[in-house]
Amino acid sequence: MKTSVEGAQRISYCLKRKPIITSLMNADELPAVLATESNIVFILKTDIFIIESIVEEIREAGKLSFVHFDLIEGIGKDKTGVKYLAEKVGIDGIVTTKNTAIVEAKKLGLLTVQRLFVFDSVSLDNGIKMIKASNPDAIEVLPGMVCQRIMERIRAEVDVPVIAGGLMIDLEDFDTALKSGVIGISTSSKELWRWQDEHMA
Repeated sequence: MKTSVEGAQRISYCLKRKPIITSLMNADELPAVLATESNIVFILKTDIFIIESIVEEIREAGKLSFVHFDLIEGIGKDKTGVKYLAEKVGIDGIVTTKNTAIVEAKKLGLLTVQRLFVFDSVSLDNGIKMIKASNPDAIEVLPGMVCQRIMERIRAEVDVPVIAGGLMIDLEDFDTALKSGVIGISTSSKELWRWQDEHMA
């Protein structure tokens, strides 16, 4: 099964030379995120009062903003919530575990990353079924360290770029993930942000 070629290619292009996605855990870290060389920012925790200003600053810094749809506070987790983020806030994409949000976001022209938590073979099987149903532009596998064990299975089932996320804290984690075939990692580790700034700018 193939995903949206245009969306997948856009995400892959952004990560080709700068494969580390900066994950914004709180608004206080925004200046540090904006100062990095990353092309993509995952906004993991925020609320309806400050999301617009955060997205605007990320845009002005020349980066793409992806909001974690499941964690944002004050916005309904439904089609209207997705539409609000797309049309009023102006995000570039969403990260979510929800199939319905992925489908709606694609209709609105957003880039889509589906989060897949892999704890065992059952969660992997269910995750692959969800991916086939929603057809996201990319998937984020958590914890990222399992990518080396499941990439062969994912490639056999779906043609979707993979991002490793969760517990990606040092250079060893980064190297292991890339060797498994992922296109990038998402992390809140400032050590890895600095490493990318110094070596992959």
